[in-house]
Amino acid sequence: MARIHSDDVLNKLQAGEDVSLFYQFVSDEINQQIYAMLIHILASLDKLFLVEVVFTVIKEALMNATKANAKREYFIRNNLDIQNPSQYKEGMLGFMTNIVMKWDEQENFLADSKLYVALRMRMKNKEIIFLVENNVPLLPEELERIQKRIDAAKRYNDLSDAFMEMGDTQESAGLGIVLSQLLLKNSGIGQEKFKITSTAKETRASLIVPEITVPLEISNKIKSKILNEMEGLPPLPQSLTKIINLCNNPDSDLNMIAHEIEKNPALAADILKLSNSAGFMSRQRVNTILQAVKVVGLKNIRNILYVTGVRKVMDGQYGKIQDVWDHSNRTSFYARYIANESGKVKYADIVAIGGLLHDLGKLLLLSIEKGLFEKLVAYQKGKDMNNSTLLEEISLGTSHAALGAQLAKKWDFPEDLITVIDYHHKPFVTPEPFKEIVEIVYLANMMSDVCESKRGYFTIDPGILNKLTGINDQIKFQEYLTRVEKGYQNSLAEEGNIANK
Repeated sequence: MARIHSDDVLNKLQAGEDVSLFYQFVSDEINQQIYAMLIHILASLDKLFLVEVVFTVIKEALMNATKANAKREYFIRNNLDIQNPSQYKEGMLGFMTNIVMKWDEQENFLADSKLYVALRMRMKNKEIIFLVENNVPLLPEELERIQKRIDAAKRYNDLSDAFMEMGDTQESAGLGIVLSQLLLKNSGIGQEKFKITSTAKETRASLIVPEITVPLEISNKIKSKILNEMEGLPPLPQSLTKIINLCNNPDSDLNMIAHEIEKNPALAADILKLSNSAGFMSRQRVNTILQAVKVVGLKNIRNILYVTGVRKVMDGQYGKIQDVWDHSNRTSFYARYIANESGKVKYADIVAIGGLLHDLGKLLLLSIEKGLFEKLVAYQKGKDMNNSTLLEEISLGTSHAALGAQLAKKWDFPEDLITVIDYHHKPFVTPEPFKEIVEIVYLANMMSDVCESKRGYFTIDPGILNKLTGINDQIKFQEYLTRVEKGYQNSLAEEGNIANK
């Protein structure tokens, strides 16, 4: 399979030419290439904010077309007539087991097939049309089932309604169609801009991205409940805000700040622990508060105080959610490692703190809507979605990133940390001058997810990966990840040794 050259595709579209890409099997690598291509195309139209929505809809259509082809090939291999009702029923009994559950094996079956999937594109002024075609017709019952799912999606205000009504009874493809419809409605593209048609020779899914889109403001009971809960959260402890203000004052005396911290033994212990944590392991070991203030620096002491304050408020309010903190600690270490290795040492401190705080909003979601949040996680698992916040936004009316940013503003965090929290899943639209630090935290977070088996290599943006690491293939990425994770585990072991002394 030839690699997609995004610039070539964009140049042809801008010249008024139609572009068609043909596939026998749409792999994770192809999806990654399509995602990178869409970034180029939508950025040229000043519609980069729609890239996740458009990609999710196209990816769903490509997957359904490939599955339809795989189904036909399966029936042929087993000498079954797909048009015969009794033989169709017999074939479908083995479809989930032999096709869906063994999806990676289908690439070999389809490699020499006459069946294909095509992604066609056409640009006209500020409008772009995407067509996903495969050269088999839909059976009447298949088309009827798809149309019912599209019609059902119009009844739902958010994905949580769909989960309640059909999440446990329908196959994931049903939810995929509903997800696409909700994304189109809420993004402002409009559900009417997506259609599925079938003739005697082919099936076509069409998506028109119009020149003007007006996103729909999602409002539901869950969102209101979460926002009300957030409003009720207490401010950061006054003892912390007093020291934070001292750190923000350039005329403050270091000894005075150290003395204020030492007045609170628990706080002093937290600061020493964080100063010597995995995210700051590249520094010399600090044993006293005054040494921490001098070595770590006032700005970092201030940021460590924010971390300490968040933990006190959130753990005190809801209890400790260890999984989130473990992931945040790993992301913090990865972020500092990436900054140092990529020659961006000046960002090492802020990205280490950003890594510790990036999932602040997730603490709130897990505490308030744990059941629904876990359903969202279960749904996306194995789907290698590039941006998990999309599901949150259409299910809750907000995302953990947006919630975290609102909390950070409530607690008067500095702008750089607020931006990292808000944009760590969407680095492409990050405002300057914070783009580089967000890219580092984005990559660190994605790498942590891969290490924790939450997502795969092909969900990572190849441009950012290559920019920060020089890596552009899966084997080298795995070697890099293994090296970073080994450093993280060594740092944890060192922390444990010091704690036991």
